[in-house]
Amino acid sequence: MRSLRIMSLIIAVFSSYIISATFGQSIKPNDLNFQEIAPRILEQRLKSAPRNNEERAKTLRAMFRAAGCGSTDLAEQLVHKGKPPNIICKLPGETSGLIIVGAHLDHVRRGDGIVDDWSGTSLLPSLYQSLRPQSRRHTFLFIGFTEEEKGRRGSKFYVKTLASGFVRRIRAMVNLECLGMNPPEVWADHAAPALLAALDRVAQAMGTYFPRVDLERVGYDDAVSFRHRNVPTITIHSLSQDKLRVLHSPQDNLSAEHLNDYDDSFRLIAAYLAYLDRVLP
Repeated sequence: MRSLRIMSLIIAVFSSYIISATFGQSIKPNDLNFQEIAPRILEQRLKSAPRNNEERAKTLRAMFRAAGCGSTDLAEQLVHKGKPPNIICKLPGETSGLIIVGAHLDHVRRGDGIVDDWSGTSLLPSLYQSLRPQSRRHTFLFIGFTEEEKGRRGSKFYVKTLASGFVRRIRAMVNLECLGMNPPEVWADHAAPALLAALDRVAQAMGTYFPRVDLERVGYDDAVSFRHRNVPTITIHSLSQDKLRVLHSPQDNLSAEHLNDYDDSFRLIAAYLAYLDRVLP
């Protein structure tokens, strides 16, 4: 375990150096190369949320297939018998490095669970679709985690099953949580410095700004499961103090979403993933 921590620290320091080395250079258009997805498609996928968590897993799988994720790259990981599985879509890259993009597909009974977290989950197929047309250096894994609302069972199980060698290949875990109520924000206190610096740089290049809104009083997210294995993580969300009341309440429905903010979140995150693919080792 100690050797794994040392290796993870080396990777984090090297990643910080690589990203910092780009600060003196202007970001080129190819650094943020992704395919635009029409807002109507983002909205359609957002509105497709079933109430039942089992159906959500099936719907996510169907959306991945519709986005072009074929059967050889699409998988289910059973976590608990009789419960929805983790849904995993792979976008193969040219190197052994991995970037994981995650959101949780389950929700509590109160409300429709559109904000928490179908907003993140339904964005995964669109992000896959936006990155797919161009060859990528890293392999991307887009994962809809099950049972986050029950103690992060899905992400805990996924991380627990990973061999140490596989973990060392993960350059970043980008967690999407509760998007679309505000413009995109970041949980800065829990973000790996290199990943936070990269997001700041992408936002500047796109002429936008993202607030740093920390969520210590809200609870934990799936990114925690990865940090326990020393994986660099970052959580992008849209929560603020006046919006917290929406979570786990009847107000968590489609009316809580601002579609312009949701579209802006997609564009920033897609550009960010493309940039990470360019600058991470």
